[in-house]
Amino acid sequence: MKTKEQFNETVASNIAKYRKFNNLTQLALAEKLNYSDKAVAKWESGESLPDSFVLYQIASIFGITLNDLLSNRKGVKIPSTKIKSIVVPTLADCIVWLVALISFITLSAVFNGEVKSWLSFIVAIPVTFILFLIFACIYKNLLVQFISISGIIWSTLLTAHLFLIGTLSIASYLYFIGIPIQIAFIIKYAGLFMPLLKNLKKKAKS
Repeated sequence: MKTKEQFNETVASNIAKYRKFNNLTQLALAEKLNYSDKAVAKWESGESLPDSFVLYQIASIFGITLNDLLSNRKGVKIPSTKIKSIVVPTLADCIVWLVALISFITLSAVFNGEVKSWLSFIVAIPVTFILFLIFACIYKNLLVQFISISGIIWSTLLTAHLFLIGTLSIASYLYFIGIPIQIAFIIKYAGLFMPLLKNLKKKAKS
């Protein structure tokens, strides 16, 4: 049977552990709950505990059950949403590359090397980045969105270059098209990343 002090210590440790796992500062968690960061600091130190409803809200924010928050568990329970955000995109991209492999084998067999069947794999690169972008938008991951867009830009230009090489003398100059587009997205996402950078600074302080 746990004492009150042991229970408080377990809950305090879990709040801090799951907060850090979710890349939240004490201030960020406090804002989600309409509390002050000082209140969160007291919860994590074990000085006080939130009421049952606030504990339920905290568990919901972390994507875990109330029991996970109150129990003495080793390690961190990974929420199902996080697992899906990794497994589903991975499976989708495996299908893309499987289709690319089948296309390569089919084209090689039918045309007997008369066409560049290996381009099937090149085409799969921008398609892969497009899928990453779709899932990044679904799961609201700004960093993956930016990386995916950059990947789409340059892999699309690479694909166009390889398809046109030998038929268009200026094929290699296509990459210059990507420079202003890339700069535009850097500027756009710079503003979106600023709040994240501020949170990282606050996290370092807390």
